[in-house]
Amino acid sequence: MGRTLKRKGILFVVIGPSGSGKSTLCSRLVREFDRDLHYSISVTSRSPREGEVDGTSYHFVSREEFLARRDRGEFFEWEETHGNLYGTLRATLENGINSGHDLLFQIDIRGAMTMKKNFPDNTVAVFVIPPSFEALRERLVARSPVAQAELERRFETARQEYETLQGLHGNKGSIDYLLLNSSLEDAYAQIRAIVIAERSRYGRMDKGSVVEFCRVGGS
Repeated sequence: MGRTLKRKGILFVVIGPSGSGKSTLCSRLVREFDRDLHYSISVTSRSPREGEVDGTSYHFVSREEFLARRDRGEFFEWEETHGNLYGTLRATLENGINSGHDLLFQIDIRGAMTMKKNFPDNTVAVFVIPPSFEALRERLVARSPVAQAELERRFETARQEYETLQGLHGNKGSIDYLLLNSSLEDAYAQIRAIVIAERSRYGRMDKGSVVEFCRVGGS
């Protein structure tokens, strides 16, 4: 393998309502770029479910250990959902950036903006939307049956995220890309191009690596 330019790692943050197709797009990305793009692994206090592997699906810890690590300030962010604790380790982000390894996240728009605020030069935020709210509704209804109350909760979450998205228009340092998912193949081609282009940003390159590649013979 030939030499490569060294650079800082990128935190690719993919946002979008349930039914937008973001999970499918992310799964394809990590399959294609399996050597150098990986999901960020969160820490959780809940027990592993069938098929989940510690260190791959999540880092599974006791509630006591989670709270101790929280109190030591080890988490970049954390939340409690249905009685279980979930968190992203600050070291995971910093190690990824400093080692040049890219991480992939599927989080809500508030979490994405927090990441942009704390790691503005390394976070790339992509918001995925379906062609219409009606299309979103059709996609959700067509999925495995869920209770009407759960459907309404997902619709309301989508409305709130859309409102936040519109409020960020023109705000530098917020959403980097808005990706319309009318065709899965077209949408994947776009997000794939984003990954490739962001990896070539000059500002992320290690200066010493640039100097090495640009060394003129005999000088």
